[in-house]
Amino acid sequence: MTFLEELLEDFQKMLEFRAAVGYATVTFKSCVTPFIRFCGVNHPEEKAITQQMVDDWLAYYAYKTAQTQASFMSCLRQYTRFINSLGKEAFIPGSDYTVKRSQYLPYVFTDAELGQFFDGVDSLPTRNRKFQRAVILPVLFRMMYCCGMRPSEPLHLRCEDINLMKGDIYIRQTKKNKERHIIVSSDLLELCRRYDKLAGTREWFFQRTDGIPYDTGWMTKHFHLCWDKSGLVKHGNPRPYDLRHAFASHNIMRWIDEGRDVMSILPYLSTYLGHSEFRDTLYYVHILPERLRKSAGIDWSQFDTIFRDDEKNA
Repeated sequence: MTFLEELLEDFQKMLEFRAAVGYATVTFKSCVTPFIRFCGVNHPEEKAITQQMVDDWLAYYAYKTAQTQASFMSCLRQYTRFINSLGKEAFIPGSDYTVKRSQYLPYVFTDAELGQFFDGVDSLPTRNRKFQRAVILPVLFRMMYCCGMRPSEPLHLRCEDINLMKGDIYIRQTKKNKERHIIVSSDLLELCRRYDKLAGTREWFFQRTDGIPYDTGWMTKHFHLCWDKSGLVKHGNPRPYDLRHAFASHNIMRWIDEGRDVMSILPYLSTYLGHSEFRDTLYYVHILPERLRKSAGIDWSQFDTIFRDDEKNA
């Protein structure tokens, strides 16, 4: 039995126990399952949940509020206590457990790596039960990259949110309660139309056979599966969110190559990405290769002002 299988088996036992004594299980499924899959993918050789796994998860997963993180920690404590009750080891975080979040350095795809990754996505087998993922993933990951979406955004799309005639995608309230519309390219629109015909009548654009949308844990698992299948070597910790980073950084690099005034265009990119603050968009310039950061199209004085203010408020 793999580490992931053992964690899932113990988790299922806990859910069955809670249901038997009349306690709810829904919150546990949504809070803990993505963490379990993260541990299984990133620590497959381990035998027990460790403090390092918890720290890695908190640094990896950006909870929207302190309340949602506290909810996760509460569920995790009960899960790891249950594992201990089975006579197994597991790190139990305290009620006030926190980890200082370090700045995550995105994995910036080269054009060649991006092409190789999508070759891996497109080569998934289409037989038997795996047919559905082979149809969904090429559309899902291309939508994330071509539209710069956050991982949860395409998974929460209802069919009514996508106008397949005009190529308009409506992103409902997500991070900081912002809504926005995205206009997609003709190539992606045609891909979405073909997928829509195959998927048939449903509520969610990317929907499981039981009628509910896929979750980010499922997405992350299959991102790494496609990465491994593509033959790419892992440097750092690539993740689905890096497709959004790739969209932003590749657009900025293209503007630089075209000799355009990057600083005058960035506000439009900021709106497209759904950023609430301009400094969030400027971050993508900050992580560009050095030769591009020295471009005449980038006004670094704006960075000095913004990040100096951040340091004063820190």
